[in-house]
Amino acid sequence: MKRIYGASILLMLIALLAQAHEFWLQPGTFFAESGQTIPIEVLVGENFNGERSEAKKNRIVQYVHWVGGVKQDLAPKLTEGHYGVVPLKLTKPGMHLVAFANTNKYLEMRADSFLLYLREDGLDNVIQLRQDQHETQRRSREFYRRCVKTMIQAGPVNPADRTFSLDTGMPLEIIPIQNPYSLKPGGLAEFRIVFNHKPLANALVRYWTRPELIGKEIPDIRPKGLTEEQQRSDAQGRVRFQLRSGQNMISLVQMTPTTDTKEADWQSYWGSLTFGCR
Repeated sequence: MKRIYGASILLMLIALLAQAHEFWLQPGTFFAESGQTIPIEVLVGENFNGERSEAKKNRIVQYVHWVGGVKQDLAPKLTEGHYGVVPLKLTKPGMHLVAFANTNKYLEMRADSFLLYLREDGLDNVIQLRQDQHETQRRSREFYRRCVKTMIQAGPVNPADRTFSLDTGMPLEIIPIQNPYSLKPGGLAEFRIVFNHKPLANALVRYWTRPELIGKEIPDIRPKGLTEEQQRSDAQGRVRFQLRSGQNMISLVQMTPTTDTKEADWQSYWGSLTFGCR
């Protein structure tokens, strides 16, 4: 009985490990007024439910804010040695876009855990490569980076404001084709997935919605009212989702073989975009 119980716990932990890598920017509100100051947090967890990441500030590659064609570096606003909370002053009306990217971090997993992770994120090409190279029983060695964005709307939507469509220069980008804040719940929103400045086809993309901000909960509980859809990007790297009211996140993982296998065999990029809809 103990062996069965132990095996069940192990399988549960493996499944959690394979899934627990959502990483996103969480503003205090997605709908604000010009002149308002709102907090921006970096959260990590699963099921669009997480806790503040306490990773070191020196791992930040970029933490920037765009509004009205003006770019601002937010990293100096972090007064502690970790990601912490950034107070964002919305000095102008319109779309405020915040982008965050960090340096590589190393991850090593058992072969069965890695397979669950690959299946969960639809990384079929990596599964096939490992099979072709007879590495299905080999532990994974992976470098991973985060490339995440959030959009806050201050005041009414300006149809001429194209801030939402900026390519911020990160390796993995989720770029709306139209301003999501110009759409109502039920409207069809289109997003373009870009990897190294080229459309990324056949990527498994997730669309998450939760009706309201959920407080800190046990990580393996799905927040009440959470919905999730999945879709593969087309040949132009595009996906389309009908928007739901609440807090929204688009997320995906992209993985490629490394060119230098001395330290790791795989390089992955975990991307997300958060915004509101009402």
